[in-house]
Amino acid sequence: MYTLTLTPAERSAIDWIGYRYNHGDQLYRILQRLCDSFPVEASWDDPRDITYRIPEHAAWEIKSLCEPDDYAMDCFGPDLRSKLIDFCSNIV
Repeated sequence: MYTLTLTPAERSAIDWIGYRYNHGDQLYRILQRLCDSFPVEASWDDPRDITYRIPEHAAWEIKSLCEPDDYAMDCFGPDLRSKLIDFCSNIV
C-alpha cells in the first residue's frame, strides 16, 4: 500500500488539468475509484489535506499516467510535480 497526500491547491491543479492531459481527469478517477482517503469523510474539494491510501495496482496506473514525456506533467507546479515523481520512484 502506498500513500499520497494532496493539498487543496494540488487537487485544484489536477482539476484544472482536466481532460487536457492524463494527469488530470484520469488521475482524479484513479484516486476516487481505487483508493481510500483520510479523513474518510473528506470530499475532493474539502479544504483540508487528503491522504490517499493507494493499492499497488493503482500506484502502477498512476505511474503510467505520469511517466510519458519523462515525467513532464505539464502545467503542474514544481512542488506537485516533485511529489508525484517521488511517489512514482518509490513504487516497487
